[in-house]
Amino acid sequence: KVADIIKDSCRSNDIIGRVGGDEFSIFLPKTSYDQAKKVKKRILEKADKAMLETIAVSIAIGFAIKSESQTTMDEVKTHAENEMYKNKLVHGKKMKSRTINAIMETLNERYIGEKNHSNRVLDYACKFGEVLNLDKGILEDLKAAAKVHDIGKIVIPETILNKEDPLSESEYEAIKKHSETGYHILRSVDEYMQIADIVLYHHERWDGHGYPEKLKECEIPLIARIISIVDAFEAMTSH
Repeated sequence: KVADIIKDSCRSNDIIGRVGGDEFSIFLPKTSYDQAKKVKKRILEKADKAMLETIAVSIAIGFAIKSESQTTMDEVKTHAENEMYKNKLVHGKKMKSRTINAIMETLNERYIGEKNHSNRVLDYACKFGEVLNLDKGILEDLKAAAKVHDIGKIVIPETILNKEDPLSESEYEAIKKHSETGYHILRSVDEYMQIADIVLYHHERWDGHGYPEKLKECEIPLIARIISIVDAFEAMTSH
């Protein structure tokens, strides 16, 4: 998809090549700084509009101009790479957050009742936290975790998650993987990193018969225990 975006954004005499698993180089013959800037802008605009299911297309771009004969191509390439890494640092966090939001939107659209479930769990968790008089920081983590606690369900087939009949043992095993998947998704984004463990452990049980690590009692983080309670309560009191 990225290759298509780059080809569509460049001119017929530009030379495009893949130089790594997720890296491309473009040579722009007889091109000024302003012209190169326009090519960059076209690529980024097309990428911003592109989505692959739940994945936002993220491209970091750096460019440099060779305007002096004594400047080597290696120097130009190094300067362009440095600009690209700076761009990656600035925009990387924004793109990852965008992906989290896209996953949640897809999850809510794909699975029957998921949006209502998440909203009710969030509402109950907020009320639960207020009754316990939790510190503001802990309450904020509780709200954030409640909102995305089931994000890992994105990898579960619709036929299983929307199934009305009892689950088979293999289907239940597939369901159980969602807490670990959610953990890995959230760990990759700085602003969600502190709640990844909460999502991982929100199906642990006080008696040690939960999953994925069979933690028990106070081994389970407080916020994970709260979400476990309100998640179960919501499931038992909804349709």
